[in-house]
Amino acid sequence: MDLQQFTRLLKKTGDLLVVDEAVDPCLEIAALSALSVDQQGPALLFARPRGSRFPVLINAFASPRRLALALNQTSLEDFGVKACGLLQQPQSNAVHDIVVCGEPPCREVVRSGAEAHFQLLPQITLWPGDAGPCLTAAVVATRHPETGQVNAGIYRMQIIDDFRATLGWHPGSGAHEHFAAAKRRERPLGVAVILGAPPAVTLAASFPLPADRDEFQFAAHFCQPSLTMARCVTMDLPVPADSQIVLEGFADPEQAFLEGPFTNHTGWQTAPRPCAVFQLKSISHRSEPFFQAIAAGPPPSESCWMAKAFESVLRRQITTGFAEVHDISLPLEGIFQNFCFISVKHHCAEPIELLAALLKTSCLQRFRFLVAVDEAVDVGDSSKVLWRIGNCVQPGRDIRILKGPLAPWHDSPTPGHGAKVLVDATRKNHHQSMPGYPDPAFKQRIQNLWRTIQKEA
Repeated sequence: MDLQQFTRLLKKTGDLLVVDEAVDPCLEIAALSALSVDQQGPALLFARPRGSRFPVLINAFASPRRLALALNQTSLEDFGVKACGLLQQPQSNAVHDIVVCGEPPCREVVRSGAEAHFQLLPQITLWPGDAGPCLTAAVVATRHPETGQVNAGIYRMQIIDDFRATLGWHPGSGAHEHFAAAKRRERPLGVAVILGAPPAVTLAASFPLPADRDEFQFAAHFCQPSLTMARCVTMDLPVPADSQIVLEGFADPEQAFLEGPFTNHTGWQTAPRPCAVFQLKSISHRSEPFFQAIAAGPPPSESCWMAKAFESVLRRQITTGFAEVHDISLPLEGIFQNFCFISVKHHCAEPIELLAALLKTSCLQRFRFLVAVDEAVDVGDSSKVLWRIGNCVQPGRDIRILKGPLAPWHDSPTPGHGAKVLVDATRKNHHQSMPGYPDPAFKQRIQNLWRTIQKEA
């Protein structure tokens, strides 16, 4: 399923609003996106963005329903089960058939030289004070110059001028490692930037998959009927044949540009930092392409919702690997690597030790705040978790601070490494009564009764 097919599906299910008014890509599109997400509204397709003939799709992934549709699954829970099973297999056993296309739709129009420039694209600026327009849904594909391994990740790209943009990869990412290897060889690194990839590919590129996993191969398991790939026009890199727009170029090891500042989910503007520079050489696209953007920012933003798809994988991994864990939740306020709420089963004797063990796993090692609550607490309800923290935690007894790896964007005296907080918010005094929790069947009966009462009112 390509992006246009996905958009038609959203329209059919009532999950898409087509905006015919001329809207400015500078601030206005992002502001309307924030309003829609805050009101749990639909995806937005801006048919006439000012300054570009390419329609802009935003908020495509800003709900569990739309995420499941993008992954060709009936629910995120089904996706988590299937994805966890794939990740438990060796990479060689998890390979899925990928079809190769010689004349792909993404090459219906090919532009090179002076005709290939960034002004063709909508100039999306998300927040006041941002350094300028940027690409936020760019799936960046690179190949390791020594091993040949392909990586696909989503990295912000600040548009510098008509032919240059920053590549906002961080240390530890696959693309950063590929670029470092190219620098050692004193050669430029070929880069393909996919705008409007098939939805399953965009989501796979956003997940923190293990380093040995090929994101395209992973995504192929969730593309119906298959993932069709094509070779780039100017280099030996694979891209999805059904992509909307593909930018081709290279990152020169001798060039850098100061990126930012930009507002993101951390709650403040990122400090300017030197980034690699992408030199644009060609643009290929469909005859009538869509341009996809993802609004990053304070919750509830589309990027926060995307973490919920990964949460479904993490839930399955953690509950399978740790018998004492009942459920987990990544609240929107924590996006990928801040908060993880964990409900523990009644036989868990030392919740704080369980949290310390979880912090050592590869999937949770960068998280900063882990909170344990009793099994009866719905960890998906942040209000209930905060209530337990306020009433069941004695700070001197139930909080432990450890050191460990952090995501590079977290503020710390030692970037990439710092303090973590473990909180045991389980009930300690079992002789003290607390409110009971109805069983699921009773809760469902009450919900059905409430719907009946509302209809009769």
